[in-house]
Amino acid sequence: MGWFIDWWQGLGLAGQILACAAIPMSVVMLLQLILMLIGIGPGSESDSDTDDGVIDVKVGTDLKVGTDHPAHESGHSNNSIWRIFTIRGIVAFFALGGWAGLAALTAGIPVIWAIQIAVLAGVAALLLASIAIRLALRMQDSGNISLQNAIAQIADVYITIPPSRSNIGKVTMLLQERFVEVDAMTDSETEIRPGSKVEVVDLAHKDCLVVRPVNEEIEETK
Repeated sequence: MGWFIDWWQGLGLAGQILACAAIPMSVVMLLQLILMLIGIGPGSESDSDTDDGVIDVKVGTDLKVGTDHPAHESGHSNNSIWRIFTIRGIVAFFALGGWAGLAALTAGIPVIWAIQIAVLAGVAALLLASIAIRLALRMQDSGNISLQNAIAQIADVYITIPPSRSNIGKVTMLLQERFVEVDAMTDSETEIRPGSKVEVVDLAHKDCLVVRPVNEEIEETK
């Protein structure tokens, strides 16, 4: 341990502060990587959700698929700013920023410049970590649910579906072994009230189903 004491004492106060940030955070980063690779660690940050309103993972086992709404877009925009400051991003900030500062001090760069280099490197690491997490989540979610698989399936109306595609309601159903809540329209001339059974007949667009009452199908076959 003599070499470590000599190295530590040679760092000076600024170097010791940077080392206190870099070393433990590097250990945490390594543990996060190991846990992620073996599948024990969490698959997403607590503040993460997907972009564009295509798939929003809610707390629990259910999953919501739907279109954007203005209120959602506003909240999503604010969340996007704060989503930069995730646990992994902060760990990356201190780990990589600390090592960058230490490297600058070791190279003989003045302390004031070394600190600025450390901050810039930390900010870059923070942003890269945020981008990497968002891309990983988008790739993961994009393959989760395909509404094409809902066609010909039976669903339950959750929010009233107005007639003649005049507005959007919602249905719930089991899709690809997940309980999902999906936007839905109908060509029926009467509204479909909550609790009714409906059959999915088509897609209005990629995030919205077209449904018809199950009893309507029975009447057509008579």
